[in-house]
Amino acid sequence: MIKQTRTRWFFKGLFNVLFHIIYRFDVKGLENIPEEGKAILCPNHIHLVDSIALVIHLKRMIYIMVKKELMSNKIGIWFWNKIGCFPVDRGKADVHALEVANNHLNDGDLLLIFPEGTRNALEKGKKMKKGAAMIAVQSKSPIIPVGMQGTFKPFSKIKIRFGKPIDLSEYFTKEELNPRDYIQITNKMQDEIIKLRDGE
Repeated sequence: MIKQTRTRWFFKGLFNVLFHIIYRFDVKGLENIPEEGKAILCPNHIHLVDSIALVIHLKRMIYIMVKKELMSNKIGIWFWNKIGCFPVDRGKADVHALEVANNHLNDGDLLLIFPEGTRNALEKGKKMKKGAAMIAVQSKSPIIPVGMQGTFKPFSKIKIRFGKPIDLSEYFTKEELNPRDYIQITNKMQDEIIKLRDGE
């Protein structure tokens, strides 16, 4: 289980205060976040700090997969590690990042992954990547889709919608999955994220 360190709680509380001063939040669906046990939160990616905007609304601590470029210096490594992040190399199949993600989930923690892989990929007509689906099946974890809207300009409205967990149990019992299975999971996740993003 993730350690509830004082540093994590300090930064979470600090950003909670700052973000609620700078932005106006419209958040629904927090009841879909399990009080305990593993799950993967998969939101659309719209801004550099949207992960912080999500985390401050969760009662539980959570691990976050972030691009390795954010942790390219000592300050970045210290800060992002302190708030529960770990790096992934988006330019290749990062086996180590997948192992770290699976270990956190197998410990019963929450994990946050941006399946677009980069900001506003959906808006650019790009498909979501299959990494989140693969991790979900490997760790037998539910996916919780999250839809977000907002510019993150000061005093603007940020909409966040946490969806119901996507049941993937039919894939957990398969002896072997093929690429089409992961595409089906990813497409279903993408459809749910878009519905949450564009809905009320």
